[in-house]
Amino acid sequence: MTVVDASIVVRLLQARAADQGLRARFARERRLHAPALVDAEVTSAFRGLLLSSRSYAITSSRAADILEDYADLPLVRHPMLPLQARVLKLRDHFTAHDAFYVALAEALDLPLLTDDRKFAGAPGHHATIETWQR
Repeated sequence: MTVVDASIVVRLLQARAADQGLRARFARERRLHAPALVDAEVTSAFRGLLLSSRSYAITSSRAADILEDYADLPLVRHPMLPLQARVLKLRDHFTAHDAFYVALAEALDLPLLTDDRKFAGAPGHHATIETWQR
């Protein structure tokens, strides 16, 4: 089992060829864990891809398919309220959003997988941080 942040969930759902290894890793996972915040962050990311004019933009039809796939992910969403005190203690090294993922990984004693390298080098926590290469 693994705690995943929104960056990993977005990559899983985009199903790009470059992320085949990531999808293979999670095909073996029975459950993924994330703070409930993940729903807002994933929706925001795909909203951005809908509005983008870049080559990786997505269509409305693709966004609808992605949201269906998202609903099917074996993702356990954890309430944020029990994590708030720890999030405030992590304030010097993480944004509040990022700290919710770190605090959850600590609370569950599970590794946190992210594609954001800044997590790995940040002090002040005891979570195991795994960084997936882009």
